[in-house]
Amino acid sequence: MKEIKLRAWVYNESQLDEAIENEDIEAVYVPMSLLNEKYTVYAGKLIVLTPEFLGSVEKQTEYELLQLREIGFVDALAHTVGHIELLKKTGFNIHGGVRLNCTNSEGMRFFAECGLCDIIVSQELTVKRINNLDKPIKAGFMAYGKQPLMLNRRCPVMDGRPCGGRKTNCDRKITDRKGNMLEILCSDNSVEILNSDTLVLSDKLSDFDMDFAVLRFTTEKNISDITTVYRNGAVPEHEHFTRGLYYRGVL
Repeated sequence: MKEIKLRAWVYNESQLDEAIENEDIEAVYVPMSLLNEKYTVYAGKLIVLTPEFLGSVEKQTEYELLQLREIGFVDALAHTVGHIELLKKTGFNIHGGVRLNCTNSEGMRFFAECGLCDIIVSQELTVKRINNLDKPIKAGFMAYGKQPLMLNRRCPVMDGRPCGGRKTNCDRKITDRKGNMLEILCSDNSVEILNSDTLVLSDKLSDFDMDFAVLRFTTEKNISDITTVYRNGAVPEHEHFTRGLYYRGVL
């Protein structure tokens, strides 16, 4: 198996600053709202994250992307096929996100033909299916973090009202039917509901024939400790963690 590079998906500025300085991290996915001239010196390591749901903010997003491109940022992630066209229009190198739902070799070839540099494959794939994929472009997988269960337009904490454009987590949660506490992450025009268990694959990276593994940080305050665990292949110490669907598939 090839050496798997680590990438960080960050949520706030303190995580961004830590990830930039971390030599174990080859690239950082960053919400575009966090980026400005201060970070242009690191542009080669940063991949811009646009809003996952474009909707009524597409024109504003296009404007902000052009501004970021003008000051030196060159890489961005496409959440959907619609994002691909937007990023082509604004002149970015395009990286594919997990929401493109790439599940097979034909999908890999399609996204390669679309001009993508690389892609994060679907989390519904098993390790065996991932390793059997034809990979005309670099491919990665989600390997750490509280993964999104649902992307909402309206906030369940706010009784279904719009989130209100909050830039940070509201520190409130909802409870599922089993009593698990699900964290809520807010953005400009959508809300993510996160799994109560943390995906951890620190001791399983050698099972994957992939180019990179993505560590998704949400409320973590020290990401260097986590990247060290992954680089060393250490066994998880989390009290509640999951392997996702990688070893059991979709039921």
